[in-house]
Amino acid sequence: MHDITELSDIQSESGVIGTLIYHPEFILHTDWLKPNHFYETENGCVYWAIQELYNEGITNIDAYNISNKLQSNKSVKQTLDKYNLPTVSEFIDLYKQVARNSVEEYRALAENVTTLAFKRSLYKTLNEMESQCFDGENLETLNNSIYDKLDELTETFVMTENIRTVGEQIDDIWGEIVDRRTENGLYGIPSKYPILSDYFSYEQGELVVIQAQQKQGKSTFLMNEVAHKLKNGVPTLVVDSEMPTRLYVERLLSLLTGINVKRIKSGDYGDKESSLIQKSLQWIKNQPFVHIYDPTLSNEKLYAMCKMLKHKMDLTFVVYDYLKSNVASSSENYNVLGAKTDFLKNNIAGKLDLAVVAAAQLNRNNEIADSIKINRYASVAFKWGYKTQQMIAHDGVECGNAYAKIYVNRLGQQMPEDDESEYLDFVFDGSKMLISEATQHINEKPF
Repeated sequence: MHDITELSDIQSESGVIGTLIYHPEFILHTDWLKPNHFYETENGCVYWAIQELYNEGITNIDAYNISNKLQSNKSVKQTLDKYNLPTVSEFIDLYKQVARNSVEEYRALAENVTTLAFKRSLYKTLNEMESQCFDGENLETLNNSIYDKLDELTETFVMTENIRTVGEQIDDIWGEIVDRRTENGLYGIPSKYPILSDYFSYEQGELVVIQAQQKQGKSTFLMNEVAHKLKNGVPTLVVDSEMPTRLYVERLLSLLTGINVKRIKSGDYGDKESSLIQKSLQWIKNQPFVHIYDPTLSNEKLYAMCKMLKHKMDLTFVVYDYLKSNVASSSENYNVLGAKTDFLKNNIAGKLDLAVVAAAQLNRNNEIADSIKINRYASVAFKWGYKTQQMIAHDGVECGNAYAKIYVNRLGQQMPEDDESEYLDFVFDGSKMLISEATQHINEKPF
């Protein structure tokens, strides 16, 4: 059985306070250090007093000022009286013996104090989790509780760096910009379709939303992107509210082999095609790829899943198919969809540093419910669908039977939504789940 007193360092605690007596301005370099991080109660109280004095503009940190500040707070005074602690003057003499004169030494002491405080809190939290295992909670409740507690613990002990000017960070920032480039000079994860790279790529921390009417192929578009990412070694998760994994694999096999989906399902193929299917199955088996079918997946479970897969397989690319709500009220439905988009952008893409692409369904008027909120959070939003006969007649058969119109883009250029002639051309073969670029039409208003 471990003794929690082993997770403390009184010399480091005293060194922090002793240093601040001589250099109270050093406290600005450790805004993450809190009084309750100190193991010894008296050390935490004295640190609190110094913090309060400095915030008030008092830089003469002596026994008199510290004592007055301690006496001014009723709860702190009661704490000191309860432990029958020595006088402040006696403390000051002890603290001065372990004072440091450089910011670097002071920060090292403060980091040690905070690290040990984190370990003590983690130890207590793990003991609580141990008790929960015997409380009869179901798997999902227990799993969510564990992740919530660990997240809360981590956020409590975040050690922020000093605020620096952009000039002080510029070399690191430029290095990050260069590191995020791909070999062909693009930024982020390229789309399967080179023409889209003129507008956006799938960047970590960003959310792309494809919007289409029902049965227009938005899931097929996403599947083409998934296959492309896997072929380029990008660890991928598909969260699917519509398609069980068996159906997804059937369609993915069709895309990979070029064999009609119906023939794959029925087994109506020969030896050569059977060999292609077996090779594709083996290829899928070796990919860093997860498909989850869950029509009622909660935000908490999604976050926990992504966080776990990021650790387990370095998850980078997430497909969410698709944004929808089962709420009857139209106004509440709008709020639910907007909140889900917010969660995908700021929690899944932002906090976990993942590239996320989601699908959303357009209504008969080619609009999306709560589009204002969805487009507010999306980095890129584009409409996808089959071309009308009028569009095909104007563009020419060689320009394909499907289109994409990028009308929200915070990562690059976008197309004016009111210009019906501006869109990108694609060929969509639904029988083989294949979408490819087409010859691009001449951009002029056809009607």
